[in-house]
Amino acid sequence: MSVYSEVSNGSLVFKDGFLDFNGSVNLITRKRSSNKKYYVYDAAGQIISEENDESHTVTIKEIVYHKGKQVIFYLDKRMRLSFIVTRKHKRLTEEQIIEKAELAPSQRVWSIPLFNFILFIGVLRFRYTNIQEYEIALGYDKKYRFPIKYLFSKTIREKNTFNTSKLKLLCHTFFCIIPTKDLERIYIETSSINLPMFLRIHNDTANYYYPFKKSGFDKYSCKHYLYNTFNYRISKSLSVFMRKSVTGQLVFVYSNKLHKSIVMKEAIAYVIVKLFARKNNRIILFEKFCEGASESAYEIFKYARQQNDTMARFIIDAKSDLYPALIEQFGKEYIIKKNTLRSFYNIFKADALISSDLATHIQRRLYDNDRLIKKKILDNKNKIFLQHGVALATNVFERGYFNKRVPIAPDYIVTSSRRESRNFLKYANYTNEDIIPTGLPNLDLYVESKETVQKEEITFMLTWRPWDLTGGKTEGSYVGRYIQFIRMIHSDPFYEGKKINVVLHPKAKVILRDQFPDIYAEIKSKLYAGDIKDILLRSKVLISDYSSVTFYAFAGGSNVIFYWEDKVKAEKEYGARNILQKENAFGDIIYDFNQLNAFIQSNYPQEQKAAYQSKFSLMVERTDGNNTEETYNYIRNILDKERGLADVEYRNKRFLRNERVLQLSGQENIQSK
Repeated sequence: MSVYSEVSNGSLVFKDGFLDFNGSVNLITRKRSSNKKYYVYDAAGQIISEENDESHTVTIKEIVYHKGKQVIFYLDKRMRLSFIVTRKHKRLTEEQIIEKAELAPSQRVWSIPLFNFILFIGVLRFRYTNIQEYEIALGYDKKYRFPIKYLFSKTIREKNTFNTSKLKLLCHTFFCIIPTKDLERIYIETSSINLPMFLRIHNDTANYYYPFKKSGFDKYSCKHYLYNTFNYRISKSLSVFMRKSVTGQLVFVYSNKLHKSIVMKEAIAYVIVKLFARKNNRIILFEKFCEGASESAYEIFKYARQQNDTMARFIIDAKSDLYPALIEQFGKEYIIKKNTLRSFYNIFKADALISSDLATHIQRRLYDNDRLIKKKILDNKNKIFLQHGVALATNVFERGYFNKRVPIAPDYIVTSSRRESRNFLKYANYTNEDIIPTGLPNLDLYVESKETVQKEEITFMLTWRPWDLTGGKTEGSYVGRYIQFIRMIHSDPFYEGKKINVVLHPKAKVILRDQFPDIYAEIKSKLYAGDIKDILLRSKVLISDYSSVTFYAFAGGSNVIFYWEDKVKAEKEYGARNILQKENAFGDIIYDFNQLNAFIQSNYPQEQKAAYQSKFSLMVERTDGNNTEETYNYIRNILDKERGLADVEYRNKRFLRNERVLQLSGQENIQSK
């Protein structure tokens, strides 16, 4: 029988009047952090403690198991009754779990760029000081480490372990230096865009890691999303900045350089909108990084113009090959250059952000830390996600890519089947009201192309691999696969006279071009540089791996070959098993590059197999060619309804203001008489 807890109505609760700090009797709740120390209080609000003894050691009093979790009650070194909610750990014992919680530091940190390094300085206080090493560890694998040094000796810090006066806290002042050349080296070695920061401590028992934060009081908050730092230049074309995760953890982010004039244009536009624009009345549409016009956002924009929708604006980079034709077709009023004063003005006036990818891809460069646009994204309640592709390839749900708790999460999501909708409802905290079940608009083009477009081309396009883009050309690397394919098609007469498209993923292309120009220059002449949509519509065979473009191509009548040589590694890197597996894949699967040539030649002359069509129809149901019209109408209904409510509220405020003016003027007339 438990001394401290009991089960009541299926919940584990305190017994005998015990409480937590908030006066709650529930031991296991959704808000209760795992592996965190909590004290046990009595009804008078005092921490329960036992008589002090000479040992001053942690003593486990009781372990209670409930629904897959365990609650460990123990006396800490100051003999105060505490508890931790945790799961059985693969490596750490219960004593080590307690030790890790007891060693969790209080911290306050500042970062200062100085010459060719970044200085971290602040206060880092541990309740107990049986620690031999202190380091900042970078990366998900935490293998890049930089030592932490204290200004004062361990003896002085031990004397002031529990003293929290501001003056005594200075005894725990620390600093850590991270050279920018090391940050550049890490990027070249790993290709990792995000480097989370951890605090590593080591003692005789084990290594313990904690999220490295600006403040130990930082908890989950959407406001962390707005945190930004200056950009630190670490090479000619590469910069790094720091952001916060939603839990407050600091993360290094690599990006390409940003021209200062863009920052000024954005600031000016923001001030103009704040001072003079009374109402948000723009529908802003864009695609990934505002670099193209080949996906669902463009289809919705095109249909909006056919309906004479004067609020719709499409943003695109002027460097895009499509920009001149779009200007000629729609005019400068509706086609807006990315990173101009006018583009920022329209973004800040946006009533809705409609995109084929996450709303953050409207930002100024590939990866950005822009506070003003982030604030606009956070405040906007009409972030409508048309989807880059059907979300049934890699498991974006288990990876946490979609979650309503994430600040940048879309408010509405377009889906193409009941199975896809169920995933958003089950795994991503969306409701039926958040789902637009009208099918991806871009699918209409591919469905129509079955009857209207000749399929004769072969396309090779592998998806984005954030763990493998160092510019290396070794066999098996991302770039190495492309070089293998180029060599293959040049060595076999079967490909003579056939149009072969070699396509880098848009993200990979940008990073190779900006940060590995030598590699990009070497293979550039062999790469397809036009609109990906055009070649997918004309492809007889598509070779891809885990990309959502496979759904588009198959909808258009292409045969798909799934090249899954690194599937095990990819799923490990993604952090979840793919949704596309052998049992539901709608095309032939190969696991060895040497098989690819034979499979291309067998797929090229044949029609789609009935078995693959059957599998596809379960994953994509909306293939009647009406997705664009139905999605546009659905979105307009959402926006018109919200605008109607907003107009009523605006008129009510204006009426009340006018009434107040009349009352005041009446009082003045009475006084004058």
